[in-house]
Amino acid sequence: MSDLDGDAERSYRLTVRALAGLAVVLLAYPLARIFWDFEIDNTEGWNAFLQVRAIAGLPLYDTGSPYFFNNYPPLSFYLVGALSKVVGDVNLAGRLVSLAAMMVVCLAVRSVVRSAGASRLDGWFAAVTCALFFGCLLADHVGKNNPQLLAHAFVLSGLAVYLRGEADARRAALAALLFSAGVLVKHNLICLPLLVAVDVLVRGPARVRLAYVATGIAVAAVSGGLLWLLSGPGFFTQLLASRTWDITRAFLFTTEILSQFQAPLAVVGLGLLAARRTRPAGLILAYLAVALALGAVFSGGAGVDVNVYFDAYIALAIGAGLVLYLAPFPMARPVMALVVNAGVLFYAPAALGRFGVEMLGEMAGREAMFHDDIAYLKGIEGTALCQSHLLCLRAGKPAFYDPINALQAMIMGRLPADTLTGMLRRHEIAVVELIDPPKHAEDDNPGALVPPPRWMDFQDEVFTVLREEYVLDRVSLSGRFYRPKGDT
Repeated sequence: MSDLDGDAERSYRLTVRALAGLAVVLLAYPLARIFWDFEIDNTEGWNAFLQVRAIAGLPLYDTGSPYFFNNYPPLSFYLVGALSKVVGDVNLAGRLVSLAAMMVVCLAVRSVVRSAGASRLDGWFAAVTCALFFGCLLADHVGKNNPQLLAHAFVLSGLAVYLRGEADARRAALAALLFSAGVLVKHNLICLPLLVAVDVLVRGPARVRLAYVATGIAVAAVSGGLLWLLSGPGFFTQLLASRTWDITRAFLFTTEILSQFQAPLAVVGLGLLAARRTRPAGLILAYLAVALALGAVFSGGAGVDVNVYFDAYIALAIGAGLVLYLAPFPMARPVMALVVNAGVLFYAPAALGRFGVEMLGEMAGREAMFHDDIAYLKGIEGTALCQSHLLCLRAGKPAFYDPINALQAMIMGRLPADTLTGMLRRHEIAVVELIDPPKHAEDDNPGALVPPPRWMDFQDEVFTVLREEYVLDRVSLSGRFYRPKGDT
């Protein structure tokens, strides 16, 4: 190695170490937040309700309320429920699983890059880049009681197993098993299983093809049979329930995500394109392209969040490691490493500032206010509608109303359109807790064309009925609490 190459290697190593240090600092925030008892978002309580039911042996697709739905596969609820017996709380168990799953994803990213013949440093750079994406740009999804990262951990582990060495029937079968586990956690993680299936059929020997396809079919048949036996048509009905899709929402959501990744997309996309005949660069290029396409499609659906783009984030991290490994000019690698993480470096000051503010007392304040809301809700007899599902769970209230899925059921005709407003007019709900409705641009500019809100949990008429039939009784961390007129 020449002196010039040696200097480039040292600069690259120093850059990776600096980025790793930043990743550790950024991930300290979700790690610390895991142990504070307040809701990160309302998917936590929704998952916790189902995890409690799973560990109690209760049905997951007949929750006892016609207004509370489960449109997820069951595996995560049983896994987290089982862990909760050890840690003592389902929400904490789910958070620990999420953080551990993110680490598994990063290690799987490293393994995929190493399978191409890359150095340990290149592998660690890819893993660090993945950790930075999650720690800086997706911190609200790390260490949150939500099955998304667990599903990715299974699927990325399957990819790492598949690419580890020459084609082998046992590895193909294990990869198919891990892919199946991922889909049984989150049903829309189909990108990698399908791409690997194509790769197996095109490249794999007959025994590898047979092992992969047979394992996938066997797991699908057994899982489908068990689900039908345990839940009847309920699982399939709720999983396949239609919902609204908006092209404007998909366009705005996709452009927002792409705006974070202009530099890495250029570096990684062009690098993988140039190296597409090098394995596994071609497969990862396809992974990135299909992940972006599927994310754009999924993002138009009601109720989805940035997690529909997690595959794209992960593909970029893998691609970054491969591109730096294949870079023809070693001196360019430190600069390329920084360019790939340009979005992270831009957003890092704000992320670190948020971390500092919350650690200096905001998290303690949020926990205290959340506990005050729990005490308030416990003191109210009767049915409670909580947009914050964890609040209802902690207050001992049963799962009653799932806003986003109930709204979609009403829009698509599976429930009467006046289901909720009728209950409110009849004062059947003793307390309603919800976040303030979003303020639309037409409030200030009548007739203006406005994009659809990212999340919509209630029809506009719900707020009209609330003003007519209920009074605002409390404003706190969890939002606003309404009681029927005459009951306060």
